[in-house]
Amino acid sequence: MRRRFILFFAFIFAPVVAQLSYPEPEPAVTAPEAWLVPFACAYQPDIVEFNRRFASYGIPAASPRHYGWGVEIRSVVGNNFLVGPMLFRTRDVVANETIQLRTETNAIFALAGWKLPLFRFLTIVPIVGLGGVQPVFQITEKTGDIPLESLLTAPGKIATLSPGFKPTGIAALELNLLVPTGSGNYGISLRGGYLYSPFPLNWRLPSGARVTGTPDTKIRGPWFSAGITLIPAAEVTRVQ
Repeated sequence: MRRRFILFFAFIFAPVVAQLSYPEPEPAVTAPEAWLVPFACAYQPDIVEFNRRFASYGIPAASPRHYGWGVEIRSVVGNNFLVGPMLFRTRDVVANETIQLRTETNAIFALAGWKLPLFRFLTIVPIVGLGGVQPVFQITEKTGDIPLESLLTAPGKIATLSPGFKPTGIAALELNLLVPTGSGNYGISLRGGYLYSPFPLNWRLPSGARVTGTPDTKIRGPWFSAGITLIPAAEVTRVQ
């Protein structure tokens, strides 16, 4: 009888002992794929009416297309869904003998895109996003080199106009030419899209005073960028 009990318990606990002696391999966890895209960009804002007003008062007209820089960070959710923030800034400076006009656009967006790999080296990404865009005009009287006493007596004229950040949407199509390597994928990112905000712009001075009689313009216009796509190889870790 005792021998039968020993054999019975040995049969029951043998799998447990084997499991403790030879544990199963730890499951592998792959970190989400991450994209980093620093880029140069161009934006064509809605400034035609402002330029007409500027010209009537002897202020130089802003360029129709403004250039700048930006950066985007993305993570892949699921298989092909890309999400992440993007920010960019464009700037234009023009001047004549007496007046300098500086035009800026500051923008920040939350983007979502769908990665469509056509070939190993070519990926297309339709993108939509929502964020905020702030246009700024700064009009400065040029005074040249002057002594401190003259500057304190007559500091000159400067006016900065901005409606602040306004909710804005963006839609774009991206083309990625990628070169696979052992450490990840690297290549060139080309994008074209459009920015639009339906909200009216209430222009104000830094003091908060509202500037009335401004042209009825909106935040809108084509947007283009060319950047470098950096996709490091995903890291694989083991769960303890």
